[in-house]
Amino acid sequence: MDGEMKIIEMTAEYAHSVLTWTYEGVYSRYNHGKDFIDVCTDGKHFAFTDKNSELLGYCCFGVEAKVPIEEENAYDDNFLDVGLHIRPDLCGKKLGTSFINACLDFAKNKYGTSSFRATIASFNERAKTLCTRSGFYIEQEVTHLNTKNKFTIMKREE
Repeated sequence: MDGEMKIIEMTAEYAHSVLTWTYEGVYSRYNHGKDFIDVCTDGKHFAFTDKNSELLGYCCFGVEAKVPIEEENAYDDNFLDVGLHIRPDLCGKKLGTSFINACLDFAKNKYGTSSFRATIASFNERAKTLCTRSGFYIEQEVTHLNTKNKFTIMKREE
């Protein structure tokens, strides 16, 4: 990672780059299919780049960051949903706090809120630890509507 991080609207070029990302093991469920390009160029996905415009990760907000779940009323309107993805080769490099703080600062400015919610696959201890370190607390565990996999809803309020 070279220099300061920027957050810009996701482009088709960056989306194509994300398609080449390969997460290993249990994290392989985060690998994207070709439909990702249309989904992420919707104005609600944003690219993290370094000062040389190299793609480091991306974030999304709103409905795109939610998971379809069985439980009713788990998603109230008082929180902005946030999703965050870091390029696979940068995972585990202690960059997550910088990414999440930049994402939340960006969201505060763009959406005028400081109440955030993240829905994280329950197995993803790395992401849950990162969120906890960034001031999120566990709200509840929920079940994916289709896969029946467990997810953890975490919130942060300032």
